[in-house]
Amino acid sequence: MLFGIDSHGAEQEGEGNARYIRNLVSALFLAAGADDFALFAKDPAHTFYRSLPRRGRSRVVRAAQGQGFARLGWTLTRAASREGVDALHVQYFAPVGYRRPLVVTVHDLAFLHVRESFPLRLRVALSVLVPRTMARASRIITVSEFSRRDILARYVIRPEKITVIPPGVEARFHPRTVGETTPVLARYGLRPGFLFSLGRLNRRKNLGRLLQAYARLRGDGAPAVPLVIGGKPDYGIAPSRPDGRPVPDVGGVRWMGLIPDEDLPAFYCGAAGFIYPSLFEGFGLPVLEAMACGTPLVASDRAALPELTGDAGLSVDPENVEALAEAMTRLLTDQALVAALRGRGLERSRHFSWREAADRTLAVYREAVGGTAG
Repeated sequence: MLFGIDSHGAEQEGEGNARYIRNLVSALFLAAGADDFALFAKDPAHTFYRSLPRRGRSRVVRAAQGQGFARLGWTLTRAASREGVDALHVQYFAPVGYRRPLVVTVHDLAFLHVRESFPLRLRVALSVLVPRTMARASRIITVSEFSRRDILARYVIRPEKITVIPPGVEARFHPRTVGETTPVLARYGLRPGFLFSLGRLNRRKNLGRLLQAYARLRGDGAPAVPLVIGGKPDYGIAPSRPDGRPVPDVGGVRWMGLIPDEDLPAFYCGAAGFIYPSLFEGFGLPVLEAMACGTPLVASDRAALPELTGDAGLSVDPENVEALAEAMTRLLTDQALVAALRGRGLERSRHFSWREAADRTLAVYREAVGGTAG
C-alpha cells in the first residue's frame, strides 16, 4: 500500500511535533514490509528528506502550503489525490476536502488547557478543526493514556477509535563520558555540572516559577551552579511571575536559545539535573531524552508527565516554587538519590522505541484502510 504523510512539520527545528514526525518517518522508512510512503513536503530539498534511505516507490512530494490555513482547503487534498494514497496521516487537522481513509495524531489538547500559550487565531483554528478532524478520521493516534482520557472526556468519540502509541527515543541519547561532553559544552562557555531545562519557550513551560525557584535555591546557599535554559522562542515568552509582573534578573542563568540537535546529548549528559516544571504536556519528549542520557530529573506532576516519569524522577507541583527549589537542591546534594534516579531513568527509557512506534503506526494505517476503526 501507499500511505501519505503530511511531513512538512519535519522541516521545523526545536518543536516537539517536528521531532515526532521526523523520527516516525525515519523509522517507517526502515520498517519491514512492502509498504511505500508519499511525504507531502513544503521543501522537498530539505536535509531531512535527503537523509532518508531509498524505499521502493516512496517519494517526497511538494505540497504548496498557501497562506495561513489555505493548504487545509485544497492543496494537501489535491496532492494526496494526485498521488493516489491509500490513507493520509496528519497531525491535529486534516484538509477539509479529503474523504479517503484518514489517520490523525493528536498529541494533546493544550489549546484548551493552557490557552494563554497560543495566539488567538491558532487557538480558535485548533478548537474548530481538531474535533472536526477527529470526527472524520478513520483512526486517531495519541501519545499517552492521559491524552486518550482527555480526548474521550471532551469529545464524543468511540474509545476503540483511539490508539496510544508513545514516541521513542533516538539512539544518540545515551550516557556519555565527561571527556565526550566537555569539548561540546566548552563551545558554549559551559562546564559539566549545571542544571538544565529545555523546551519551546512559552508560558506553559512555567519559566517564571523556574527562575524564582532557582533564585531561591541560590539564596538558600545551595551549590552555585548555573541554570542553563535552551529552547526556541515561542508565543508569549517574556518570563513573568504568576501575577504577570516581570521576573527580576537572576544571576547564574544562561539562555542558550535553540540548541542544535547534534549538541543536545552533551547538554543532557553534562547536566547535574534536568528540570521540567511544565504546566501541561501530552507526553514530554525532553524528559524521555534526559532519562535515556542517565540524567536525574525534576518534572511536573501535571498531565502526562507522571505517566512518563514514573519513579525515575522527582515529581513536584509546578506552581509551588518552594517545592521546586527543594527538589532542585536535592539533585545537587543527595548523591544516593542521584544514583538511584539515574538507574531508574535509564531502565525506564528502554521501554520507548521508535521502531515499535513505527510498527504500531503501520498497523493503524492498515486498519484505517481496512475499515476496522470501530
